[in-house]
Amino acid sequence: MRVQLYKRIFLNFVLVIALFGLLAGAVGAFLINRSTVNEAQRRVSLDLRSAWSVVQSELDGLELFLGALSGGKRVQEAFQQPAAEGIRAMLELARRQGRCDFLSLTDTKGRVILRTLAPYHTGDYLTQDPFMVRALKGETVSGFALMDAGRLQAEGGDLEEKAFMVFEPTARAKLRAKNAETTGLALVAATPVDDETGARKGVLYAGILLNRNHALVDKIQSIVFEDRLYKGKQPGTVTIFQWDSRVATNVKTVNGNRAIGTRVSETVYDTVLENNRPYYDRAFVVNDWYLSAYDPLHDIDGRVIGILYVGVLARQYDDLKRDLWTLYGLLSLGAVVLVLALGFLFARRLTGSISSLANAASEIAGGRLKMRVPDPATDDEVRDLTKAFNFMAERLEEREEGMKKANAELDQTNRSLHMVNRNYLDMLGFVSHELKNTLGVIFTSAKALSMTTIGPLSPAQANLVANITTSIDKAVGMTRKYLDLSRIEKGELQVRPQPMDMVRDVVTPLLSEFRDTLAARQIKVSNELPEAVPLTGDRDLLQVVYKNLLDNAVKYGRPGGAIRLTLAAGKSELRFEVWNEGDNLSEAQLAQVFDKFVRLRRAEGLAQGTGLGLFITQNIVHKHGGKIWAECQGDQWVRFIFTLPALA
Repeated sequence: MRVQLYKRIFLNFVLVIALFGLLAGAVGAFLINRSTVNEAQRRVSLDLRSAWSVVQSELDGLELFLGALSGGKRVQEAFQQPAAEGIRAMLELARRQGRCDFLSLTDTKGRVILRTLAPYHTGDYLTQDPFMVRALKGETVSGFALMDAGRLQAEGGDLEEKAFMVFEPTARAKLRAKNAETTGLALVAATPVDDETGARKGVLYAGILLNRNHALVDKIQSIVFEDRLYKGKQPGTVTIFQWDSRVATNVKTVNGNRAIGTRVSETVYDTVLENNRPYYDRAFVVNDWYLSAYDPLHDIDGRVIGILYVGVLARQYDDLKRDLWTLYGLLSLGAVVLVLALGFLFARRLTGSISSLANAASEIAGGRLKMRVPDPATDDEVRDLTKAFNFMAERLEEREEGMKKANAELDQTNRSLHMVNRNYLDMLGFVSHELKNTLGVIFTSAKALSMTTIGPLSPAQANLVANITTSIDKAVGMTRKYLDLSRIEKGELQVRPQPMDMVRDVVTPLLSEFRDTLAARQIKVSNELPEAVPLTGDRDLLQVVYKNLLDNAVKYGRPGGAIRLTLAAGKSELRFEVWNEGDNLSEAQLAQVFDKFVRLRRAEGLAQGTGLGLFITQNIVHKHGGKIWAECQGDQWVRFIFTLPALA
């Protein structure tokens, strides 16, 4: 299809704009993505720090509560009469005012002397509790702690029941040996209690169980995300994990329940819990995508015991990215439309002056060589091009007339050459055929003389008759090859395939025929062919193939050497090999060994023959659907390999 020049220029212009557009799109995508990702990461980091601030304020509040309570009269009296109902009731009231889940006293040996929750268990020792150890040394401490089922039961109330949790099946979570959790995660604070003289009386400690206590995570959500909604959803969620399981969260499942008992993915598990490193990434949490931040929770000894999680709804940043892309796309589209319009006008103006030249070139290409273009009025490069075009058109017209005349003469010459070549091939075939018949009669007569059919011969006569027989045999072979050449050149060489046996019908008769020649050159033949090789082929033509290869092996083989005949049978082809000891063939000789009229030089000079044997052999093998080639190694051996289709 013919495309006008202005269109090509415009299309090239469009291509350039498209390339710049792709580059600008890639840069824009990079900048937009980087901006939104940086903003998201900054927001998540700030939200996580805000969450930690709320958690720390809870711990600080717990310490202040204990500090204020430990210096009061009620605690001093509790050490004197820990079993008094009134004192326990006052401390229980204080526990409720401080919004603690448990409040207890120990003596200086770490033995619990008072608990404010039923069944008011006392007498157990907390000497292994790190909070008690540090508080007894005079330090007020607070932090996270894991409390086993026995400790929760001893602290009283329903703490053990609240802490018990069955794990919910969670996609991509790491396998765990158990399917339920009995320990609890708590915020704990402990402070020493001294009398008026400064003597240590014991420890006052309190705590808030975080399991199923959603007040803290809801408080963090309210402070960090300001109770806003984004398209009807909370813009952020907060979760406290006890090890890898959610124990307090405002992440909700599809049925609206809090996702208690669900677990983190294996990737987060390995990063945060196993390697004590924070994890920031985009994650699918229950039913939506969130930009998530996970920080490890540590007890006061520095061991990782859980995770604090803050997630920001990714949809708001995806929408921001889409809005930026929309704005960027509209601006880019407007710029592209404007640039393309200017480019189209520029292309039309640039190519308008040479449109007539393009049309005239099309007319000349169609054979109308008398077409001429008027010279433009402007004196510029286009005018020079027009003059050169008209001059070219005149020369083309003159050359066309000359070529027509030359072609007519060439046609006449070709017809004459074709007739000569046809006559040559006919003459070659006729002479070869007639000469073969005549030589056959002479050969028969000479053979009859050598066999003393018409009477005995003197030794000299017998020797002369033998020489005549050998010469006529060579002449018959040469004549047969010229006759085959004629048939090949004229395309009349026909393959008449029929079931046959390569060994019985071809190889065995030829070895008998070559017996005297092989004996004369003292060449030993090693026939490694199987007893029978059935195939489908033209027996007469395959005799020509094998005879030419044997003749070549005898002619170029080393006197006193060896010839080896082998076969490698595959599923689809038979691979025959004629190997002989002999002189090396150069790469140039290997390349032309199957060419017509090629006779290779031997150590004693140019080889005798027509130079047609291997050429005819190659054509016959190809006619049978096979291949043939030659190989050699140094001055050691030469082999010819040909393949034929195997029987199905």
